[in-house]
Amino acid sequence: MKRQLLLAVGCMMLVAGWLSAFLYRSIPQSHDIYYLVPTLLLAVGMGLVLKIVGGRMTAVVLSLTAFAAIMAVNALYPDNGVSLAGLQKKFAQTSPGKRIKLQVKAADRTDVFAEERILETFADIEVNLFARTPGPARMLEFDSAGNLFVSIPKLDAIYRLRDADQDGYADQLQLFSADLDRPHGLVWKDDRLYVAEPSQLLELRDIDNDAKADRSRVVLEGLPDDGGHWTRSLAMGRDGFLYLSIGSRCNACDEPDQRRASIMKINPTTGGAENYAGGLRNAVGLAFSAEGEALWASDNGRDRLGDELPPDEINQIIAGGDYGWPFCYGMQVPDPGLGNQAICSDTLPSAVDLQAHSAPLGIAFGDQLSAPLKYRNSLYVAFHGSWNRSVPTGYKLIRIPFTDGHPVGRGKEFLAGWLADGQAWGRPVAPIVGPDGALYLSDDRANAIYRIRWKNQE
Repeated sequence: MKRQLLLAVGCMMLVAGWLSAFLYRSIPQSHDIYYLVPTLLLAVGMGLVLKIVGGRMTAVVLSLTAFAAIMAVNALYPDNGVSLAGLQKKFAQTSPGKRIKLQVKAADRTDVFAEERILETFADIEVNLFARTPGPARMLEFDSAGNLFVSIPKLDAIYRLRDADQDGYADQLQLFSADLDRPHGLVWKDDRLYVAEPSQLLELRDIDNDAKADRSRVVLEGLPDDGGHWTRSLAMGRDGFLYLSIGSRCNACDEPDQRRASIMKINPTTGGAENYAGGLRNAVGLAFSAEGEALWASDNGRDRLGDELPPDEINQIIAGGDYGWPFCYGMQVPDPGLGNQAICSDTLPSAVDLQAHSAPLGIAFGDQLSAPLKYRNSLYVAFHGSWNRSVPTGYKLIRIPFTDGHPVGRGKEFLAGWLADGQAWGRPVAPIVGPDGALYLSDDRANAIYRIRWKNQE
């Protein structure tokens, strides 16, 4: 009787150990000490079972209890459960999903695209090179007529692209505006293109409809441009206000200018501006949720804390919210050199922690995609890729499943392949959903824009 009781206790501890381990993936915890829970449960449980039934049966019991735990977690969290294929990829470091060939027109098979490029995906998609750009492509925006604008800060220019014959490839590339100052964020509203430069916010208009901006108005000037993060990103809410992100001037410091490391709310008509949220080191990606009410942002964590810290973040932006930088990161974790728990308890935690140094830039909700439901109920995040990590990470596009307006889990692999044999031939920047239901993605290393289309929309 005692042996049976010990065996039952051991099996229960194994199930609990597996559950706690798999739940770390579905409900990320805020502290690494959580790893001790599954470790202790599995170690003690395995010791008890091994003592009662021996090595061979212990292996069988381990497999059965792991399978039971996987079924339980998948039932509780179907959108962020555990797949055997996913576990195999994680531990064996194999390539994700299936390999697909990037479709490139003959005329574009030069430079980085002179050789065949292979991407990796879990989805049933096709990817083609929509356009080559004259310089490093950054942020994207569609106008009401289906024209695609792309900012190219290195050229101080904005270009307009059009797919007139609707074959999935741009056949018109026109210089919309030049002689700007590192234009980055773009928002189209009515017949106006709002453009964020490092020191000011502009409104551009094409009055005579010749595909060139012929009228410019300064909406807001005097933005801090004294070094550090210079990119400025934009989003427009249903309230008609523009939301502008301004990164920090440093890696980790107490900013004297409160407009730094913040998101500002701006009236596009009057130029009236106020700080909307702070404690955001470099929120490059901004996007409103499907209903247009909730603002979300990607945030790039600080450097010089090693390969695994701090996590990059996805945050839901609340008016007046403080997201912790430079004193805290992630789930209210104190920065080892600057913060403490007392400070962090008054900040807002991240909604999703991402792999450190992935450099999440542009983000886009997929609700308007011509794609199966799970892909529409996702936030797409472009990982620009690490520059300061011993083993490179990022260089891909992930998706974060959403349920009832909230993210579920830490994100899923969606499209990769820009990092080959440790060398990056491309660096994703910003996704956007097009009026045709396809997902478009800019790349500032390959000077390209890709078009991603689902083969099956059901």
